[in-house]
Amino acid sequence: MLRPPQDLEAHRIAEICSDPEIARWTNVPRPYTLEDAHQWIAYAAIERERGSGLHLVAVRPGDGRLVGSAALRLAGAPAHGDIGYWVAPDARGTGVGTRAVGLLVELAFGALRLPYVEIVISPRNEASRALAQRAAFEQTATELRMFKGSLAEFEIWRRHRLDS
Repeated sequence: MLRPPQDLEAHRIAEICSDPEIARWTNVPRPYTLEDAHQWIAYAAIERERGSGLHLVAVRPGDGRLVGSAALRLAGAPAHGDIGYWVAPDARGTGVGTRAVGLLVELAFGALRLPYVEIVISPRNEASRALAQRAAFEQTATELRMFKGSLAEFEIWRRHRLDS
């Protein structure tokens, strides 16, 4: 299940985002503090209110444990979706990321009617590359982008709305 993050989850978010693999592949700061978690929760609310992004947490059915996050941001011209995500170490390999991305793609193509959605992935991030393939994305380009203060190569994975 995906839903907006809540302040009471800041400790769990800080715990998960302290994982070195999340810091390695995302713009999550390292070290990641409780204050960072509270700021991200507030930022998620602002983006949601503005309609410029939807930052959600993935919670496990049954016990409601927070196991990941996925975001859909509006980007570029032409307008399209940009998806980012992270999964807790104890939930990797369980399909959490693939399901979360799938739900965001449904929203992007359904209610938002976006023509396509992208995921930007480091070519060395095999887990994210595999997730993109499972979610029916195709690699369409390679670009240099600023990442943590220097240029790095990234793959652009794209999925098009079928009726566009």
